[in-house]
Amino acid sequence: MNWSEEWNSSIKESSYLRILNEKGISNNDFWKNLDYYDELMKYSGYPGKVLDRISTFIFSDDVLLDVGSGTGALALPLSKKANKLIALDPSSYQLNILKSKAEADKCDNIVYIEKEWKKVSEDEIGHVDYSLAAYSFFEDDICPFLEKLIHVAKKGVFLVFRAGRGDLLREYAYNKKNSVDYLHLYNILSEMGYMFNVEIFNFDYKLPLPFVYRLYPYSIKTEDEIFNYLDENNRLVKKQNSYEVLCQRKDALLYLIK
Repeated sequence: MNWSEEWNSSIKESSYLRILNEKGISNNDFWKNLDYYDELMKYSGYPGKVLDRISTFIFSDDVLLDVGSGTGALALPLSKKANKLIALDPSSYQLNILKSKAEADKCDNIVYIEKEWKKVSEDEIGHVDYSLAAYSFFEDDICPFLEKLIHVAKKGVFLVFRAGRGDLLREYAYNKKNSVDYLHLYNILSEMGYMFNVEIFNFDYKLPLPFVYRLYPYSIKTEDEIFNYLDENNRLVKKQNSYEVLCQRKDALLYLIK
């Protein structure tokens, strides 16, 4: 199997890149439509133990680079452990949320770069001890993305991605199967000559049903169809006059300490 070719093909077909192309919208517009993202993180407990594990490697004099930092699920807490954190993301909308949260939390050691990873030079970044990418591997050519992450980091690299297919409701909502997971990253990295350690973290949580409906703004499925799917798969819990949805997430942490 050609792991990188399968990855590249799948990402084009099943990730949010397909939505950007089909809808003709920008990265920024996509994230504006997902303005509930931070609320979802609170419900799901992410990053939880993934953050705890990464934190064990970070010291107060370290410089971290978070590629695809988003609204700071990892960047904000890790900035408190490090000397400096570089938050890189192509969405100004996401970075502005992170900036507001950092200001409210009195975190003044974050540097913000609004660019795609492939368009950033090493001179712009400067010294980096550890590089990090979590659920931000949506590139149509994964090998250069990973090689650059590894090259710029002096001490180590952390990668976070799903273990398994993720929530099958997403596949139902979008009629697209998630065919890649952390094993693809692991094998791609192995073929590139890098042997990463792997740890898996499980999260069980519940979401209010109205919140679940909001998770798939570009789905062709109706709310009734989503409700029936969840009901048939025994994922609904009745709570007085409402429902909660049983959810599970499996995160894989791949890391290389140099």
